[in-house]
Amino acid sequence: MRKLLIFGSLTYVLWSCGEDELAEKSSGFEAELVWLDSVVVDSFIDLTLAAVDPEDGRMIFKDRSLNHILLTDLKGEILDTLELKGEAPDQVSLPVEMVFDEGGLIVKDLEAGMPLNFFNKDFKKVKKSPSLALGLSFLEINPYWVSFSPIQKEGKILLVGMEGNGVDPELMTESWKKAEFYDQAKAGFVYDPELDSLWRFNSFPENWEYRKTREWKGYVFPFVQALGEEELIGVLPRVGNQFFLYRWENQELIPVKETLLSHPDRNDRLDYDSNDDYFLYPSFSDLKAGGHYFLIQFHTEIPVAVRDEYKARIPDYRNNPEFNEAFQKYWKYKYLLVNQFGESYPLRNLPIEGTVHHLDKNDVLYIKPKSEVEKDNNVFYRYQILGKTEEKRTQIK
Repeated sequence: MRKLLIFGSLTYVLWSCGEDELAEKSSGFEAELVWLDSVVVDSFIDLTLAAVDPEDGRMIFKDRSLNHILLTDLKGEILDTLELKGEAPDQVSLPVEMVFDEGGLIVKDLEAGMPLNFFNKDFKKVKKSPSLALGLSFLEINPYWVSFSPIQKEGKILLVGMEGNGVDPELMTESWKKAEFYDQAKAGFVYDPELDSLWRFNSFPENWEYRKTREWKGYVFPFVQALGEEELIGVLPRVGNQFFLYRWENQELIPVKETLLSHPDRNDRLDYDSNDDYFLYPSFSDLKAGGHYFLIQFHTEIPVAVRDEYKARIPDYRNNPEFNEAFQKYWKYKYLLVNQFGESYPLRNLPIEGTVHHLDKNDVLYIKPKSEVEKDNNVFYRYQILGKTEEKRTQIK
């Protein structure tokens, strides 16, 4: 088996130390990515892994236009083609985001109020949530994102997530482009399908540094995800270096732990200017939740000096092929893992060059390798996250 060892955050601090000091101090928490197998989907269309059923391993793959949505088994053998996109009773207009839960499928429609649509095992629609969006101020579509996740609470399933368009439209005006916005914006939500109850909450943590210092950083809505095997909700602001763990009690978020994130390839001393190019800052760009682990993604920034050099020479530098080459050179995705105890540790590189598509509830990462040539199939490698600790830890309750 191929293994990639990831040392804990203490180890990262000590990477520049001598071997003796490292051996003495790096014997705490660590984790491994262990190669399991590969999934091969026999299709020449470029596919993204949208959802994995933790019960039986069924998977859903989609293309970027959502015209090809395939249901496969755990090995990638195609079982069916799903007609999820459309205006029929068992369809949704824009089925970009999907989550399997208890054998059924939950699909967020990114049009028409952005509700959650519930399908049974035969992919017949049985329920639809209230609208998550109160208006339409902006639309973020990323084929690898899922903005909501299930969480078990007192024997029932709740759906937890974030929808920036769920903020009161009156707050999305020019007069509200100030730090007070972070005190009022309720972009987070919890939905109870059994009771058909929707609660909204402020996903900007009170201890988020820019909310405390009253600095405007733009509409940088945090990511919200829940661990499948823990009653824990993770909140990741896109700017700064903080990660927050909460529990949902009595229709409100109860703080559990705050973690400071650190990675050797992330310059967390840079300041974010919402009026300048977004790529000058290493923003956090995704949060995925497994059973016991969160996977945090960020991108490395393009140096200001590099941008300024192109900006001085080329008026429309953002659309210039030469600048695009520089963009590809500096703009790299990097990752951190955070476990259910709030312990974080950096993943310097993926075990293979490629893109993380999914983290399932069994803490298995699905990575699609980078390919420069067109293929007649889609290959995804599966890696199990394994954790170790020398001392017995008490799970946060």
